[in-house]
Amino acid sequence: MAEKQISVTAELPESLYEALVELAKKRGVSANTVLQQAIQSEQYLSQKEAEGAKILVEGSNNKLRRVIRK
Repeated sequence: MAEKQISVTAELPESLYEALVELAKKRGVSANTVLQQAIQSEQYLSQKEAEGAKILVEGSNNKLRRVIRK
């Protein structure tokens, strides 16, 4: 059974709106899908941080850097 959908209205700065549209174009999905993915990613990262995990990003030089979030 599909989860109930709820309509949401959001106000974004123009730069974030443009980034949203650009991400959607690059991925070949809707802006709505990009927003859903962003929320899911944020939820996952927040959960892992709450569990004591560290978020790392590997650069093109194979160097790991820790992502510090507030």
